[in-house]
Amino acid sequence: MSLVLVADDEPAVLEVLSQVIEDLGHDVVRARDGEEALALARAHRPRLVVTDHMMPRMSGMELCSRLKQEPGLRDVPIILLSAVLQQGSPDASAFLNKPFEITDFETLIHDVLEKAPAVPAEPSTPVEALSRWVAQSLQGPLEAAREQLRTLRDLPQPGKGAVEALSTQLQSLERMGHYLQDAARLSAGSVTLRPVEGDLRRHLEASVARCRTAGPGVPVEVSVPPEAVGLRFDPERLEQVFDVLLANAARQGEVRVELKASPEQVLVRVSDRGPGIPEAELPRLFQPFPEGPARGEALGLYVASELAKLHGGALSAESHPGQGATFSVSLPRVA
Repeated sequence: MSLVLVADDEPAVLEVLSQVIEDLGHDVVRARDGEEALALARAHRPRLVVTDHMMPRMSGMELCSRLKQEPGLRDVPIILLSAVLQQGSPDASAFLNKPFEITDFETLIHDVLEKAPAVPAEPSTPVEALSRWVAQSLQGPLEAAREQLRTLRDLPQPGKGAVEALSTQLQSLERMGHYLQDAARLSAGSVTLRPVEGDLRRHLEASVARCRTAGPGVPVEVSVPPEAVGLRFDPERLEQVFDVLLANAARQGEVRVELKASPEQVLVRVSDRGPGIPEAELPRLFQPFPEGPARGEALGLYVASELAKLHGGALSAESHPGQGATFSVSLPRVA
């Protein structure tokens, strides 16, 4: 029996592929897009990845490339599926054109797994082991809840408020699982950056676009320089920082994002017009598990702060009750 990660944004296709693999005697973990697949691969360390090409947030081709850059995942074989590509990716072990015969798919699964190297046990701290267990435990209930959510949306006149509230809570649970895994890896010092030279403005705007898509109706005002803002950074990790701050601000209502650059540093400010943060909470805002009610955003802010530090920068916050809050990410520019 092997663990197989299946990624496809079409629920019906995802269900069929998963059922075929389970009928072959294997366990399956499911992802609905490339970014979720990458996060689940890091958490579960599958023996095989099966991915569609055309997916939101990250394509199958990009997922293949990203998996090959991960130290613990680069040897995991990948089967790439596509209805538009004529040939696969050099990073994929096998390729199938859609539509295909189920028997061909079953044969390919068997052949690739037979040749796949065994996945070595990864040494981990107790905290990392706990985070992996939590993530795996959440996967089943989350998938079942998503299926019920899809069923509710297909009903003639579902209660729109109840459906959207359920969707919000599912997203919150999913974020918390990802934050917990990242927090464990950060505390263990097992997160490494893959910095490249790039335009920070473009990646900030990508995070803003995701924020607008995730929360329609929440206005996001953006102020960025007209020219490119060059910086050496890890695009995935800094977008993760921006996503955390934007999601946190969007929960408070209207959001303002500013990007400023000088020869010495780049400053990104994310502000909201919510009720603000009590002064007593500011000193412990970036602690992973502060005293008080358990909140997923607290863990996310810790992750964002640690990722900023890995870039040689810092995350800070200022707030006055009744006047909103502003989070600032400062990043040094290397000449």
